[in-house]
Amino acid sequence: MEAPALSPRVWPLYLATFLSTYVFAVANISVPGMQAALDLPGSRTTLVIGAYSVSFAAGLIICGRLGDTFGRRRLFRIGIAAILVCSVLTAFAPSVELLVLGRLLQGCAAALTTPQILSTVQATLTGTARSRAISGYSIFAGIGTVGGNIIGGAINSLFPVEFGWRAAFLSIAVIAAVTWAGTGYLRESRSPDPEGFDFPGSALVAFALLCLITGLTNAAALDPLDPFSTPGMLALTLGLLAASAVGFLVLRRHLLNRELSQRPSVLPLHVITEPAVKIGMILAALFVLMLSAFMYNFAVFTQQGLGWPPLKSGMSLLVLATSFVISSTFATRLLDSFGPRILLVGSAFQATGFATLATLAFVDAQPFLLWYQLVGILIGGGQGLMFGPLISVVMNHVPNRVAGLTGGLIATTQQAGMGIGVATLSSLLTVLFALLPPMDAFGWVLVVSVGLSLLFGLIATRLVRPAAGD
Repeated sequence: MEAPALSPRVWPLYLATFLSTYVFAVANISVPGMQAALDLPGSRTTLVIGAYSVSFAAGLIICGRLGDTFGRRRLFRIGIAAILVCSVLTAFAPSVELLVLGRLLQGCAAALTTPQILSTVQATLTGTARSRAISGYSIFAGIGTVGGNIIGGAINSLFPVEFGWRAAFLSIAVIAAVTWAGTGYLRESRSPDPEGFDFPGSALVAFALLCLITGLTNAAALDPLDPFSTPGMLALTLGLLAASAVGFLVLRRHLLNRELSQRPSVLPLHVITEPAVKIGMILAALFVLMLSAFMYNFAVFTQQGLGWPPLKSGMSLLVLATSFVISSTFATRLLDSFGPRILLVGSAFQATGFATLATLAFVDAQPFLLWYQLVGILIGGGQGLMFGPLISVVMNHVPNRVAGLTGGLIATTQQAGMGIGVATLSSLLTVLFALLPPMDAFGWVLVVSVGLSLLFGLIATRLVRPAAGD
């Protein structure tokens, strides 16, 4: 048995986990500054935000396989260095086109890094140490989402509106530099029996996700009352969504052929069709969809709808963040005692919090900031009980020999959910802002989130049932 003294120091993995969601959240809180500096309409803004998720999700699985084959620590170091460089490029982007390009490259760099986190944990740690590390992954991913809004809001407020967002993006480079400096503590690891590559399948995954998320994002540019007023944009949107549907159909056929011929597959059906893994992937995407859309919408609602400065908008999430961290810390232990039922409790807390916040928005409760702190306890606590245990459940059902695929599967579904969340619920808020007062618009989007929270709980009941019943 490996002596505890030999356990690798994994804090760089935690910092990279924080970074993967921090990058997204910093962009959220910086939306007003980007719009002011580059004269961005709402639809272009969601494209800037979604570009990161598109390339991130598209590259995760193939990058997990690269780590399995060529070394996870090596790929991790390259990815972190690339995040640093791309963050500097986005910070100094002079136009929206170069900003979108920088975000796409930033997502590619994150895709290179993120699968190596869970696969390194699974390959180098065992027993309690592994459980603690997986719990830490969940906690730091959540902290990065909320912390990006808080830290990014503070940085935005220190500079004029045209430059604050650039400084916030530079903070990503600083964190990446610290993370890279700590990679010497990590052990190199490879899969003893790597699955091999499926480049056609990887290309199909990338194509289908790219078309889906870009098509949904483009939909925000359409006039909801007269979509035919911009026929070019309407045709492009419908074309992208149709291409995505075709891509997923071709991908399904490709995966079946790979499974029958027993050749390496980008998404091995014998793994992803295992009930707990399949359900867990759906729940991971749904959870991050709700979380990312809520954080983006809250930043836009408070800054543009209520006129709050970025610092106030970000700091107002402090109670929610604290509640998330506390509940995440205890979530793994609660999972040991109560099993997957803890996911149902978390979804009920979040649904109650969203419903209460929607009611407060509809009645225009004042002071809204104070009321929000009380509701934030419910929302953050519920999210902590949902996310941490979910990752543990999925990880426990994936074979050790495909550790890179494990990280890729989880992170891909998360990032796909993140991109879809911004492209749908955030686009819905943009549309409602044009039709309703800000409070009512925010309230109706929260009503949708309540429904999604209940859907999460309903699907999670499949994990509560005995395995033989599947």
